Amino acid sequence: MKRIILSTTLAVVAAAPFAVHGEDFPENPNRLSLGPRFGMNFKGDFHNNAPVNPGPAAGGANHNYNDGYVRLDSSGDAGGLTWNWGYQNAGQVVGNTMEFHALQSSSPAASTSDSVTDDPQYGAELVYQRVMGHLPLVSSGLWGFEAGFACTDLDLRNNHSATGPATFTTDAFQLNGVIPPGAGYNGTFQGPGALLGDTPTRTVTSGTATLTSNQKLSGQLYTIRLGPFAEWQLANNLSLAASVGLTLAPSVVSYSFSETATLAGGGGTFAASGRTTKTELLYGPYVSAMLRYDFSQNWGLYVGAQFQSLNDLEQSVGSRSARLNQSATVYGIVGASYRF
Repeated sequence: MKRIILSTTLAVVAAAPFAVHGEDFPENPNRLSLGPRFGMNFKGDFHNNAPVNPGPAAGGANHNYNDGYVRLDSSGDAGGLTWNWGYQNAGQVVGNTMEFHALQSSSPAASTSDSVTDDPQYGAELVYQRVMGHLPLVSSGLWGFEAGFACTDLDLRNNHSATGPATFTTDAFQLNGVIPPGAGYNGTFQGPGALLGDTPTRTVTSGTATLTSNQKLSGQLYTIRLGPFAEWQLANNLSLAASVGLTLAPSVVSYSFSETATLAGGGGTFAASGRTTKTELLYGPYVSAMLRYDFSQNWGLYVGAQFQSLNDLEQSVGSRSARLNQSATVYGIVGASYRF
């Protein structure tokens, strides 16, 4: 909400001095600009909100694993059963038991919190500008309003691979004849849900483990820019335009992760993965500047930059979560323009 208020205020303040100068239109008051753009300073924050801790080999306790969890429920695990459990992979169902795995290691790949700022994100933008009149006190200046639409492909990756000393725990919990829900199931504290025995049968091995972790935020970021602009003629064929206003950004973003851990000497292997997709309307202010060279009465080439600040997008899979941070993104723009 603060970003919308800020964007609207900036747009109104920028347009107010020109509102009474809507006469003396130039010969070609309409402009279309189209070209590629690349964005920088996109940040992805990845977290494991329930760090791996298998807990005691006893019932009535919380157990957190790399590929799931078994925790106390609101009934206090009445009858030695809990509905507050979840798992990731179909391979964890072994006979009449559900197996969970915990790899406890000091290697960087086992980190519970990571941030990444990846390579530039690429897309394209179409902008329409309508000249409304001359700038006050600047005979060679023009002002008007603009609307822009852009699409950017998002691809932020956080990959780790490391080898080091580790302890590998496998806990088997009794299903007691219950058919488990499909893989990716996440029970809750309040429940109700499928019941699982809360006392594990534990196997622990130690040695050298190799852990590979891959996390990714991907999808499409759409932006609609609205606001006033001002343009100054620097030379016969060269002009500089600046604009400020509100950005609305409907975004479709997926968060996915996969982990593989192997204990040397046949001590054990496990894999965990998950994926979720979220659609959300982001918003915030923008500031843009564009330098254009007109090589004919109608056609020109431009280069410029945009600063954009949007609110965050957060999503989660089980105990893992990711946050897309676009609070200070910068875009480089280039392309062709047509005046008519």
